[in-house]
Amino acid sequence: MDRTIEWYLAITVLVIGASHVLRPADWCEAFRQMHRCGRPGAFVNGGLSLLTGAIIVAGHGSWNWPGTIVTFFGWLQIVKAGYCFLMPDLALRSMEMGSRSPRGFIVGGVLFLALSGWVWYCLWIA
Repeated sequence: MDRTIEWYLAITVLVIGASHVLRPADWCEAFRQMHRCGRPGAFVNGGLSLLTGAIIVAGHGSWNWPGTIVTFFGWLQIVKAGYCFLMPDLALRSMEMGSRSPRGFIVGGVLFLALSGWVWYCLWIA
């Protein structure tokens, strides 16, 4: 199952990372729209993170190097989801700050692309 999760993550973070880098203004608008929804918007953001994190953690429990990064990312997504579900007002503040400048999405996109590169590396060395 580890390889399936690695393929899932390699593909999804590649596409999302490229989108963050190439369409940062659209990501700002998406976060503005979710912020305007109030707490339900925070729940949507958390739900997306929970889905991704739960898939990764359920299917990739390996803490062996180099796959540790994949499992760790899954747990980070679950923590983010918990933050959105349990502290939606704080999550909304974070979403509002993120919606102000496309620059943050570009940085996030570069990090996602780096993660994707790492996961592709894991797939090829295994």
